[in-house]
Parts: sequence; structure tokens; C-alpha cells
Amino acid sequence: MTGGNLADVTGRITDCRLAVITDKNVSRYYRNYFPAGMVSEIEPGEQSKTLETVHLIYGQLLEAEIDRNDFILGIGGGVVCDLAGFVASTYLRGLRFGFVASSLLAQVDAAIGGKNGVDYKNFKNIIGVIRQPEFVICDLVMLKTLDRKEFIGGLAEVVKYGAILDKSLFDYCENHTREILDGDTGVIDEIVYRSAGNKVKLVEIDEFETGERTKLNFGHTFAHALEKITGLNHGEAVAVGMNIAGAISVREGLLPENKALRLKSLIQKLGLPVSLDADPAELFQAIRKDKKKRGEMIGLVLIEDLGRSVVKYVELDRLKIILNDLYLHSK
Repeated sequence: MTGGNLADVTGRITDCRLAVITDKNVSRYYRNYFPAGMVSEIEPGEQSKTLETVHLIYGQLLEAEIDRNDFILGIGGGVVCDLAGFVASTYLRGLRFGFVASSLLAQVDAAIGGKNGVDYKNFKNIIGVIRQPEFVICDLVMLKTLDRKEFIGGLAEVVKYGAILDKSLFDYCENHTREILDGDTGVIDEIVYRSAGNKVKLVEIDEFETGERTKLNFGHTFAHALEKITGLNHGEAVAVGMNIAGAISVREGLLPENKALRLKSLIQKLGLPVSLDADPAELFQAIRKDKKKRGEMIGLVLIEDLGRSVVKYVELDRLKIILNDLYLHSK
């Protein structure tokens, strides 16, 4: 993971041809700055993260005669990076690849860690691999053209790192909410650097998510279900999911209520939602398909304190009761 900008790519890729995967929004702003090579453009948004899109890109790579000595570069946000990494990991049994992350979500989370994959029948990231890119360039200049809603959504992942691992980052966000929302360059640089560093730390300990890396799923069990049944984007769904997980942490006797309220307050101050009028029965049915389910138990990432988290397996029947209760108390 590194800072830098889009222009830095040329010096990193030599003696091979380049295939760029991007989306139409990024291409509209930055196509003139792309390094020379084949360019595959997808429609922006989660709806493009499918096997159908992957098949389309495979065809373009074949037509361009991209071979095993060549390089795939994803330039874009989380969807582009997930797709580009998956295509590179599976085409011709694996090509070299790297990312230029253009969204806040990608810079602090999605582009880092080697998870590459696609959705299937509206279930998030159900098909994929873990394989590391050669580099991730986080170009902060590209955030200036990022949709405001997408920028705000990316802040949910920053809050996540503070809640599960890094209390000083949580405190920093509490003390700099105005500067964050105003896009202060120095403050944004700080939260990107510290968030990415926290993710790298967990990935280095547990690359294949058998232990500590699981904590990165804080709020995501609920978020993936919410994305499936609502119109929330990923960051918004994570924000709601974290608030739910905080409330469950209190109910399980792990977290003092005032700490859960601090989490909820920070989420709200950053312009993110904390609740949604979703049918708890529909939410529960979507959660049952989650990858972290083990028989009739599901692993939830809960917090014991701000900056300290734990994975706890909860019976699905008990979770159903908790979700119904939380829903009723929100009325």
C-alpha cells in the first residue's frame, strides 16, 4: 500500500503490456491520464460486480491477446478493484495486478488485503479468491471528483477501524469531524494512512481470515443483508450494521452503554445513518445466507471497548429474537 498518484503507475509496470479495468465515471474524469494499454470500461455500481461482467472482460482480454506476461490494473473504487483482482487471479490461472484506488472506501478498505470477488444472486462477495496485488496506490486527488454520498459512505470503514482496533483513530475522528466532512487534505491523508495501516496489520497476521482478520467484518454481517434488501450503499449499510452490533455488544454484557452511544454519535456526526425501517424477519433471512454462518450459529464481531473487539458465536434463533427486540425498541 502506498500514497502517490495515477502518474506513478508507469514506473511500476515495465516490460509487459497493460490491461486497465475501470468504470465509466472514472474514465470520464481520468482517461487522459491512464497509462498506455487496453481499457475495459464497466458500468459504475455494485450491479456490475457479477460473473456476467467477468465473462465480458475475459472476452476483451482474449481479443487483445493479453497473455501471462502481461499486467492488469484496476483504476477505480471498490467494485472495480474487486472485479479487476478477481479477473487477474483467474484469467490464464493468474496474472500480475495492481490497483489505483479512486474512492475513499477503496483507499481505506476495499483495495487492501487481497480479497477479490463478485456477487451472486444479490449475495455479496459469495464467489472469490484471496490474492494480493503488487501495489495499491491511494491517489487522494481523485477523491475531489468522488460523489459526496460515496465519500460519506467510505467514512463508515474509517469508524470501523477505530471501533475494533484503534481507539486513537476513533478519538481523532471525534475531534476532527468538521475537517473530515470539509475534505481537509491533511486530515483526510491522516485517516486514510491510519485506516489502511490498520488493515495491513490484520492482514499480515491473518491473510486468509482464519482468526484476527475476521474482526474486519464488524457491522458487515448486518450490512450485507441490508444491502440485499434495501437501497443503501455499502458504507451506509455498514454504518447501520455497526450500530446494531454496538447495541448487541451492550446486550451481551460486553460493552458499557455509554461507549455504544459514542459509536452511534460519531456515525451520525459523519452524516451516516444508524437505523433503518427494515423488516427484521426479512433482515434475518438474508443474514442466514452469510458466509460466517456455522450450522445454526453465526459469528458476530462485537466490541468490548472502543478499540477492542471480539468474535462471538451466537445462536441464530437468539439473534432473531434480538433483532426483533431492537426493531421494536426503535419505534
